[in-house]
Amino acid sequence: RRPAQEQRRVNVDFPLWMIQSLDREARRLGVTRQSIIKVWIAERLERKVS
Repeated sequence: RRPAQEQRRVNVDFPLWMIQSLDREARRLGVTRQSIIKVWIAERLERKVS
C-alpha cells in the first residue's frame, strides 16, 4: 500500500455476474466492494512488479 499517493476516481463497467460475485465476496469478508477491487488489483500489480 502506498498511503501518500494521490488518488483519482475512475469509472469502470463490469458485467452483472462480476458485480454479484464481488458483492458476495465483500459480504463474506465484511468489507466494501471497492475495498475488494482495490486490494485485488494492488495484489496483481505487485506480483507483476516482483
